[in-house]
Amino acid sequence: MKPSSIKRNAILNVIRTVVAVIFPIITYPYAARVVGVVNIGKVNYIASIVTYFTIFAMFGIDTYGVRECAAVRDDRDRASTLASRLWSYSLITTFIALIGLGLMSFIYVPLHSYLPVILIQSLSVIFTTVGADWINVVYEDYTYTTIRGIAINVFNLIVLFTCVHTPEDYLIYAFLTISWIVIAGVLNVVHIRKFVTLLPVRVDDIRQLTRALLPFVVNNLSVAIYVGMDMTILGFMHGDYRVGIYSSAVKIYTMVKTVFIAVFSVTLARLSAHFKNGQREEFRRLISGLISVFTILAFPAMLGLILYADPIILIIAGPEYAEASTSLRLLAVALVFAAFGGIATRCANVPMGYEKLNTRATITAALENTLLNLPMIWVFCEIGAAITTILAELTVLMMCLVNFRCEHINWKSAIVWRDVRDTVFGLIGIGAVYACVNLIAPADLIAAIAGMVLSVPVYFGIFILMKNEIVTDGIRKIVSRLKKRA
Repeated sequence: MKPSSIKRNAILNVIRTVVAVIFPIITYPYAARVVGVVNIGKVNYIASIVTYFTIFAMFGIDTYGVRECAAVRDDRDRASTLASRLWSYSLITTFIALIGLGLMSFIYVPLHSYLPVILIQSLSVIFTTVGADWINVVYEDYTYTTIRGIAINVFNLIVLFTCVHTPEDYLIYAFLTISWIVIAGVLNVVHIRKFVTLLPVRVDDIRQLTRALLPFVVNNLSVAIYVGMDMTILGFMHGDYRVGIYSSAVKIYTMVKTVFIAVFSVTLARLSAHFKNGQREEFRRLISGLISVFTILAFPAMLGLILYADPIILIIAGPEYAEASTSLRLLAVALVFAAFGGIATRCANVPMGYEKLNTRATITAALENTLLNLPMIWVFCEIGAAITTILAELTVLMMCLVNFRCEHINWKSAIVWRDVRDTVFGLIGIGAVYACVNLIAPADLIAAIAGMVLSVPVYFGIFILMKNEIVTDGIRKIVSRLKKRA
C-alpha cells in the first residue's frame, strides 16, 4: 500500500480535530448554561472514573497495534492475522473491565446515585474496543475519519439543541459526551473490512502478548491518573460543583490539546515505519519538523490562554464558571510541557522501542500527581489540581530528555533555532496586541474578542516578515491549491 502524503494526512487530521474543537465551542456554552454546574460536574466526575476502565479495556493495543501493524500493512493476510489477534485479546480485557466497573459501582455506596450516568458512560468501554479505530491510523485513512468526525458532530449538535432544554436532561448530555465513540465504533465494524479481515480468534500466546502490552497499558493508565485523577479526587473531596468549575477550564485546555494529539496520531505510523526500516535520516527530519511545528503552535496557545482566560471562560462557559479562569491560566502552562512531552513519548520513544521509559516516566508522574493532589486539592481545590498537572507534565518531559542524553541522542540538533527566534518575536506581537486592547478598552468583552482575533494575523505576519520557512511554505501551498481549484 502506497502511504499517503504526511502533510495531506496532517491537514486532514487537523481538520477533523479542529471540527471536533469548533463544535464543542458551539455546544458547550449552551450545555454549560442549561445543564448547570452541578450536573456538568456529575457527568465529568463519572467520566474521569470510567476512563480508567476504558484504558484497561484497550490494554495499550491502540499504540502497540499501530506500531506493529504499520510494518506489515502492505500484506493483507499478515495484517489481518495480527489485527485479529490483538482485537480478540482486547475483547477479553474489555469483559474484565466491565466486570470491574460493575463491581465498583455496586460495592462503593457513594456511586449508587450515579448509576444511570455510569451505565451510559460504560458504552465507551465497549465501543472503543469493538470499533478498533487504531486500524484506521495504521492505514492513515484520515479522509474517512475526517468525514465521520464532521457527521458525528453535526448529529450531536442537532440532538443537543432539540433534546436538552433543562438540567433534568443531563443524561442525554452524558450520552452525547461519548456518542462519537459509539457511532464511530459501529461504523468502523464495516469500514475497516477494506483493510483487514477482523475476526475473533483464539489467543494462544496470551502471556507473551500481555508482557508485550503491559508497558503500554501501564503508561496509558499512568497518564490517565496524572491527567484525570485530579478530577476524581476533587469530586470525592469537594463535590460536583467544584468539579463543574474545574471541568470548564479542563474542557478548554483539552480542546487545544486535542489539536496537538491529532498531529501525534498522524505521525506515529510513519515514524514507526521509518525507524523499523532503518530510515534514520527521515525519522530525524520528521521529529525535527514536529519540534518546530509545536514551537510555533504551543507557545502562542499558552500565552493566549493566559492573557485572555477571563473572557474565554465567560464566552465558553458563562459567568457561573468565572472562578475557572485561574485554573485555565495554570493549565495553559501545562499545555507546553504536554506538547513536547507528547513528541518525546509518542513520536520518539514508541517508534524507537523505548516504551519502558514512557512507563517509568508516567508512573513517576502519576505517583507524584496523586500524592500531591491529596493535600493540594484539599487546601486549594481546583487551583491545586491545576498546579499538580503542571508538575506531572514537566516530570514526564524532563525524564525523557534525561534519558535521551544518557542514550547519546542529540535532541538539541533536532531544534531549529530560527523557528524558536521567530516564535519569540511572534509572542512579543501577541503581547503588544493585548497591551493595546487593554489600554484602549480594559475589561471590555468585545475588545478582548477583537484582541484574540487580531493576534492571529499579527503573530503569523511576523513569521512572514521573518521569512520563516514553515509558515511561508504552508501559505504558499494553500494559495497554490486555491488557485488550482479556481
